Amino acid sequence: MPIPSQIPASGARAAPGAEALAAQPRFLTRRMLLDAEYRVVGHELGINPRVPIPVLPGATSAGQNRDEHLLASVIDERYRDAMGRKLCLLELHSLDNALVEHLPRENTILRVPAQPATPELLARCQSLVRSGFSLALDESGCVPGMAPLARQCAYLRLDVGDNDLMGLCDRLVRLRDLRGPRLIAANVDSHEAFAACRKLSFRLFQGGFLTLPRAVAAKSIDSSRLLIMRLLNLLTQHAEYAALAAAFKLDAGLSYKLLRYINSPAVGLRHPIRSIDHVLLMLGHDQLYRWLTLLLFSHGQGDPRGGALLRQALLRARFAENLGERLLAAELRGGLFITGILSLLDALLDLPMARAIDGLRLAPAIVDVLLRGEGPYGPYLEMARACERGDQASLGRMAGQLDLDAQTVNMAHIDALIWQEGLDL
Repeated sequence: MPIPSQIPASGARAAPGAEALAAQPRFLTRRMLLDAEYRVVGHELGINPRVPIPVLPGATSAGQNRDEHLLASVIDERYRDAMGRKLCLLELHSLDNALVEHLPRENTILRVPAQPATPELLARCQSLVRSGFSLALDESGCVPGMAPLARQCAYLRLDVGDNDLMGLCDRLVRLRDLRGPRLIAANVDSHEAFAACRKLSFRLFQGGFLTLPRAVAAKSIDSSRLLIMRLLNLLTQHAEYAALAAAFKLDAGLSYKLLRYINSPAVGLRHPIRSIDHVLLMLGHDQLYRWLTLLLFSHGQGDPRGGALLRQALLRARFAENLGERLLAAELRGGLFITGILSLLDALLDLPMARAIDGLRLAPAIVDVLLRGEGPYGPYLEMARACERGDQASLGRMAGQLDLDAQTVNMAHIDALIWQEGLDL
């Protein structure tokens, strides 16, 4: 994830206070964009505007400087290849930055800056739309005089946090003249808010609701997931291959899905694995345990959230593993991936975490972090969660505990996103 050393097309002097800001961290945050069917259709990436960041040579303002760091992450070729057609929603201080021209036009959504609709801004927006970009206008920008700008925007973004259904309806009534833009619901932090926004014809959804258990009637874990838990426990006990193979034969679909995951391009095997017997011989107990945890999300009773939860869990797992690669002892590193995956098991099963993991024989360090946020894995899981909710303060605190700089954290984050997008899910 390259960071430019010089800002293009600018001969201005660096902003005052560059030396003081240079020591401050800036962390990339990411929030999934879901459609009404819980499908992951993109990501919103950002750098908190309230957090100081290092000033690059040529920056004339803190806003321009922040844009440089964000854009440098998104124009990385590996990131672009991995994202494919998924949407990327970006909030920039200015749409005039030269690096904007290097973004993939067909799937980039640029949020229009919160500023007066000057002729210059309107002309720039028209130019971006003509060249293939999509624009999103925040609700706060829908004021008298902004109608010409609103007509250029494909999306209208509303912050629905802490808003009841009637209040949200009233806001939409006030915006009824803007019939063209598709609606993005931001900060959807409960399943009830998601359901309400979906009924009100919102098209895209961003927020923490996905990672929360739903308030549903008490239920039991279905038989297919119980079989996976049985296999995981057999692996923990280092059972003989014959016992493992016999358990796999109880569910042919389980073998098929496991083979599909393991043969994904992102795994990087030189030769495809064709059978469970081959899996057992090639991977061994520890690697097989990793992949079986994924099937907890995709091999149960039909749940439209399963795919999105699995992608979020994989991002947590890979991100945490990347961060701990050089910091944790070898015997502890393997638990980071399992921790990331299982950290969303409560949301998947709609159970308290203690009940969700009750049937699994887990290492004490994994139990400590899942139930209490403690132990050697605690800072890594907290950093993954903080990236999802845009919590720069927690990111900075945890990075300080682990002696990690922002560049290392951001590279671990982007690598996790690229790796996850390469899996055949």
